[in-house]
Amino acid sequence: MKNIENNLEVIKYTLAGVIFGIIYPFLSTFIELIEFDLPLNLSNFLYVQQQNPLLWIMDSALLVLGFFGYQVGVRQQKLIFQAANLERLVNERSEEILRQKLFYEALVENSPIAIVTLDQKHQVVSINPAFQGIFGYRSDEIMGKNLDDLVSDPDNKHEAIKITKGVMAGKTMHEYGKRRRKDGTLVDMEILGEPININGKRIGVLGLYRDVTLEKQAREELQTSEKRFRRMFEDSPIALLLEDCSKLKRWALEVQESSGVGIREYLEDHPQEFSNVCKLREIISLNSASLFLFRAKDKADLQANLCQILTDESRETLIDIICAFLDGETTLEREMVYKSLDDKKIYAITKLSILPGFEDSWNMVLFSNMDITERKLSEDRLSYISLHDMTTGVYNRAFYEEEMTRMESGRLRPISILVGDIDDLKKINDEYGHQAGDVALQLIANILKDCIRSEDVVARIGGDEFSILLPNVNEDFAQQVKQRILDQIGAHNQSKNEAFPISLSIGCGILNKGDLFSDVFKQADARMYQEKQEKKNNIK
Repeated sequence: MKNIENNLEVIKYTLAGVIFGIIYPFLSTFIELIEFDLPLNLSNFLYVQQQNPLLWIMDSALLVLGFFGYQVGVRQQKLIFQAANLERLVNERSEEILRQKLFYEALVENSPIAIVTLDQKHQVVSINPAFQGIFGYRSDEIMGKNLDDLVSDPDNKHEAIKITKGVMAGKTMHEYGKRRRKDGTLVDMEILGEPININGKRIGVLGLYRDVTLEKQAREELQTSEKRFRRMFEDSPIALLLEDCSKLKRWALEVQESSGVGIREYLEDHPQEFSNVCKLREIISLNSASLFLFRAKDKADLQANLCQILTDESRETLIDIICAFLDGETTLEREMVYKSLDDKKIYAITKLSILPGFEDSWNMVLFSNMDITERKLSEDRLSYISLHDMTTGVYNRAFYEEEMTRMESGRLRPISILVGDIDDLKKINDEYGHQAGDVALQLIANILKDCIRSEDVVARIGGDEFSILLPNVNEDFAQQVKQRILDQIGAHNQSKNEAFPISLSIGCGILNKGDLFSDVFKQADARMYQEKQEKKNNIK
């Protein structure tokens, strides 16, 4: 529609030019007819036109004025278009200014921050509802008054004056301090003072106040809590280390990407690279219990020896931990074996936790090491006692019977059984005392252990009775073992280290496929007693 209106404007001015272009030649010719007193008709009109060359020029007025009218119409069209655009632009700008005005008014009115505008004399021009809510003043109570006189802390008024002077000098001031409510109570505030400048001229000041009472309380509580937990960290009997393992994670990921295998497989193929695992861990902080546990002088001493305190027994466990963390675990608990800097073995329950917020980076990993060395040694001792004869150090009857059951259910055959009984142990006890009897038991046990393989089992199954289980040993080899034992006993007696000789009667049985252990044991036991009886008969 606008285009049609604009085109009509061009047509209108063009037609006007054409009409004027027609009128001028007609009037000129009419004047000539009157001047020559000729009647007004078409023939005279054409005659005059032909006789006067000047009228030919006048006839071109049709084209000239028509073209001139067209140009005027185009120009008018442009002026109308520009006027319309200018009007639209003015309307849009006015609407935008109005929109911004309403937006900023709504922003100020609904802001939770107390906002006040001041003139050059630091007198209040306007306040928002948040200011009224925080300070308790209505607009009519505060308008036109000096702000510092109303809200500054009476005991620290110079602080408010300092801010005022800074803002009035054209500076942006950002401070924290106390401000006074209408009822006289003081509030902790974050204060921002900003000069208001228009066209380079300062016309006033904008003041913003944010109530930070709760934040300050929370910050103080956090500081108190941090001090409390720092004290708990320092005084904890459990060895605590906070480490930055971010370099370790980056190294592990780079190794996996470049090698194409998992970190476990990589370290198995490149065991020399394991030292990187410790070197890439950085101690952030540690408590005194950690220094005591590892016998380190200080943090730097422990940092320099992180590789040394990890024993070979715990390397696989540490690799498990790295793999678990790479798989997304954030809390783990493992039993670790360390070595203190004075070369003592340490057994510890180690709990590792990636602190919240650092799961992706491993920047904060807490190691909690609870020393269980005494407990572990006690458990090992109890385990040893439960399986061994305390007089001789060989296995006891309970372990021996468990091994018999295990071997009987297995497929390994043959299994040889040697059953031995010390000769005249009662006589040794009676003549030399029970301590000598214990020595005899220990001597026999040591000879038995010296004559067997690591996979064989020797046990004390009675007061003076021993038995040996020889897996995958036939009767010929068993007889060789028996003879070796007897030869060593004879060699010992010839040394005359003790005041009494020792002697052992030995019977042998062979467990083949389909046999029962109980039957073979009885057979070996019977042969042992038969040998003992033959010795007695020979003495008589």
